[in-house]
Amino acid sequence: MTKWWSDRIREERGVALVLALMVLLTLTGLVLAFLSVSAFEPQISRNQSDTARARYVAEAGVEYAYNELVTNSTIWDTYLAGATCSQGAVLGSADSTLPGLTSAAGTFTVRVRNDCQAGDDKITGVAVESSGNATDDTNDHVIVVASGTLGNATRSITTVVKKTPVPPMNGALSFPGLQADINFSGSAFTIDGRDYLMSDAPGSPTGTADPVYGIAVNDGLPALETQVESALAGNQDNSIYGKSESGTPPGSGNDAINTDSTLTSTSIADFVNALKQYADITINTSPGNTHSISSVGSSCASSWSSSTCWGTTAKPKVVYVNGTLPDLTTQYTSLDISGTSQGTGILIVENGNVDISGNFHWNGPIIVTGNNVGIRYAGGGSQSVYGSVVVNELNDDGTANVEGDVRGNASMLYSRQALQLVEDALSRRLVTSYSWTDQ
Repeated sequence: MTKWWSDRIREERGVALVLALMVLLTLTGLVLAFLSVSAFEPQISRNQSDTARARYVAEAGVEYAYNELVTNSTIWDTYLAGATCSQGAVLGSADSTLPGLTSAAGTFTVRVRNDCQAGDDKITGVAVESSGNATDDTNDHVIVVASGTLGNATRSITTVVKKTPVPPMNGALSFPGLQADINFSGSAFTIDGRDYLMSDAPGSPTGTADPVYGIAVNDGLPALETQVESALAGNQDNSIYGKSESGTPPGSGNDAINTDSTLTSTSIADFVNALKQYADITINTSPGNTHSISSVGSSCASSWSSSTCWGTTAKPKVVYVNGTLPDLTTQYTSLDISGTSQGTGILIVENGNVDISGNFHWNGPIIVTGNNVGIRYAGGGSQSVYGSVVVNELNDDGTANVEGDVRGNASMLYSRQALQLVEDALSRRLVTSYSWTDQ
């Protein structure tokens, strides 16, 4: 019996069948596993596709929000109605579809909130707004959260939108800086803070906006007002108009000259620092290297992009003249404009003086800021600015440099229409987004 069992144990017949069955079972398991995985692949691919497309829809929401905020940059508070510091208000409609498409292509929802939540400074880079101040934007920064949904996939993008507002102009001619040395020659000039349309003739304003002062000076330096008033001879008082210092509109002469805190030296400097990087034309000057130009604007009809085209009412420009001073004792003319010239936009001259002669017409603000700066109307034609002229002197050099020299037929006319035209046309440079975060 023992031998019989021993022979049976050593018997190998049937092993092949067992091994074959085991291999078949293993292969069957692998096949079933592969079939199972392959069955999930379409869903995995669909989820990946939906996630990517949901992000693109969220990007569209960001673009929608940016366009809305740019177009209505002066009324951001209206978008914050009903918001809290943690939960923004819906901008537009929730679950909006892409233009020309249905919800099958995805939907987006955009929320806008003020940066008043603890920790928002890490997103914006600026101090957090006052606690609980959810509906009143005071620092020109808001946080946009755009969520895109497609199928079961949702992606969100958080970004910061900030604006660089054009400072509120408080005079046809303003001196918000440290000095206001000015000379007047003759009485043919006009400095008028009443509201002008760009088609109005000097002395005949028809605009309906509230007037500003004819000449406004730094509110913290009341002596500058006396200095400007002393520079005017008796018959020249009739050339100054604007908001009344005494409260009896309209003011004229010394009554239209006053200190005012609406426009500050810091706000002008900050505005220039933010805007100059987006200039259409940048001109570098230095002592001995004055930029002299005549017939500005004559090339606009043939080539708007020309360096001698300084903007039109249809397409304003930002022109930035960057002067370099080796020291604070150096004074020089940075920009010299002559001939028959015209332009529309924002003309910024940083450091150095501006000399204007011949026939000159500008729509928008002219800002001369920095050290040893001034603007001089040399006469010899008719020079007019519809908008506002700002001379922001940062260096108190006594009387070594005159910040203003007005002679001939120079006209500095406040125009809300011109200022609004420029601000609207250049709004996409004044509103920017940054600090994107994907979720």
